[in-house]
Formats: sequence, C-alpha cells, structure tokens
Amino acid sequence: MPIWLIVIVLGVIEGITEFLPVSSTGHLLIAERWMHSHQSDLFNIVIQSGAVLAVIPLFRERFRQFLF
Repeated sequence: MPIWLIVIVLGVIEGITEFLPVSSTGHLLIAERWMHSHQSDLFNIVIQSGAVLAVIPLFRERFRQFLF
C-alpha cells in the first residue's frame, strides 16, 4: 500500500476517534498493525497535535482565560 494512502487513512482514523471517549492513539496503533505499517513516534505526535490545535478555535474564550 502506498505511504500516502496509509497517511490519509491514519489521518481519517485520528479525526474520527479523537472525539470518542476512547484512546485515539490506540486506534492509530491498531490500524498501523492491520496495514502492516509502522509510523514514527514523530508522525503520531504531529497528527495528534493537529487534532489538539483544531479545538482551540472552538474554545477560544476558555483558552484565553487559561492563558491570562
């Protein structure tokens, strides 16, 4: 399977499972194993950072209170 397709699939899995009350990291690791792929730890950190940063605009006021 091409690496770009694996990255897209993992991104979709991360996006869907981020809002579930279960581990999105666990889902990424399971999907990697099923696809016989191993992504670096940096990849997992970056893909999860995107999900965390996407929440900031939704909670702008709370984030501002947290900072100040």
